[in-house]
Parts: sequence; structure tokens; C-alpha cells
Amino acid sequence: MEIEKTQLEQIIAQAANPDRLEPDQIPELDLYIDQILMLFEDKLGDNRRHEKDKILTKSMVNNYVKVGLIPRPVGKKYDREHLAMLLMICVLKQALSMESISQILLALCEEGVQTGYGRFCAITRKIEKSARGGHIELFDEQIDAQEMALRSGVMAALCTIHTCRLLESCRA
Repeated sequence: MEIEKTQLEQIIAQAANPDRLEPDQIPELDLYIDQILMLFEDKLGDNRRHEKDKILTKSMVNNYVKVGLIPRPVGKKYDREHLAMLLMICVLKQALSMESISQILLALCEEGVQTGYGRFCAITRKIEKSARGGHIELFDEQIDAQEMALRSGVMAALCTIHTCRLLESCRA
């Protein structure tokens, strides 16, 4: 089955997830885990590899705390920094190991989690724009190896999501 150009553009746009939460859209209020799960299902539902997959579960969040990817909640509530970290993890886990995600998060968030999440969203938007234009620039003489690794990691996750969507559309 041949995929039309408009279908391909739509899949790319969904993989880059324009419905993602921008840094200024992350709730100011601290949330309980069930509220986070509902928010993520709503905003990141298109990022699952397969329709039956869960974007995030309580067990996943507990594991991320246990391995040190995110700090412990305060009084069972998660703040804006927790949410930003979880948002990045949910995208990156599509293609990267927890060790790689940890390294990327450290690099992204060296100037603070909100700044890191802003960079993550900017990288995602840039990749989405490049993909729509038919080319993706991960490497550039003006950027260092760390920035290239960040771009490549985000791109790997988006490509994985994109590939799964293409395969599902071929089955339909």
C-alpha cells in the first residue's frame, strides 16, 4: 500500500507531537499521580508505539524515582519540574535506554529543568520543521558533540514513533 504525501506529513507532525505541553503550559499546581496520568494520556496519547501501550503508569513513575531519573514527590504530589522531566522521558523512552535518557536529561537540564524542557521543545520543533521540509540537520560545524547527541536522541525517539505509525498505516 502506498502512503500519500499528505498522510506522511500528518504522521510526521503527530510524531513530533504538536500537542505537547510547551514550558509555559505545564500546570503551576502540584498534581497527584492519577492527575498526571490523565494529563499525559491526553497530551501524549499520540506518542505511543502501539494503540494498546500506556504512555505512563504509576509503576513507571515509581521506577523513574527509584533509579533517580526524577526526584521523589513531595507529599505524594509532583511539581512542574517533575512533569517536565516525565514529559521528556515519555518521548525519549521510545528509542533510548534509561542510561542514555539519564545522560540526555543531565545535559539538557544543566541550567535547570524548565530551561532544559524549553530546549527539548525547541529541538523537537526544529526537527519537526526540518522533517516537513524533507531534510533533517542533526550535525553542524557550529555545535558541539553534546548538542548533536541531544538532537540525535530526540530524533531517534521521533523516528521510532514515526516508524511505528507508518507500519500501522500499512496494515490498515
